[in-house]
Amino acid sequence: MILSDHNRIQRTAKRMAYQIIEEAHGADILLVGLNERGFALANLLKQFLDKASEKETKTEQLWAIRDDQPLPSLNGNENTVLVIVDDVIFSGSTLMEALDRVGNRDQFQRIFVTVLVDRGHRKYPIEASVIGIHIPTKLNEQIEVGLKNGIPDSILLTESND
Repeated sequence: MILSDHNRIQRTAKRMAYQIIEEAHGADILLVGLNERGFALANLLKQFLDKASEKETKTEQLWAIRDDQPLPSLNGNENTVLVIVDDVIFSGSTLMEALDRVGNRDQFQRIFVTVLVDRGHRKYPIEASVIGIHIPTKLNEQIEVGLKNGIPDSILLTESND
């Protein structure tokens, strides 16, 4: 079942960008997109952030679950806010892995999480500060963010028969 289409995702990402600006309190913003879809969302958010802010936002990709990928060089300072971006938050395990892979966390003024979809069912004490859409799900349901030309284009709900 399609829960969100291209136009709604664009409106949601624009709103999320303004919320990120408010959360950053004037600091520089570094978006770190997790895996493929989080990085796609980070790039979409960057487009809106660059239009709404006088500062240019930087983006990096972090493969939270693949040790064979190099870690990005996350350069920040006391005036940089690190925003970890993911497409969907469920148990929080991907975000826990990502935080473990981010070295020198003390260099940033603040670190917070933003996600396109929060589906609940947290296992770890991770919460997102900026959430696009809350979609409470059953444990046997899956949320998939579809990409088109490298940007989030749809949100689908599927049910597994496990």
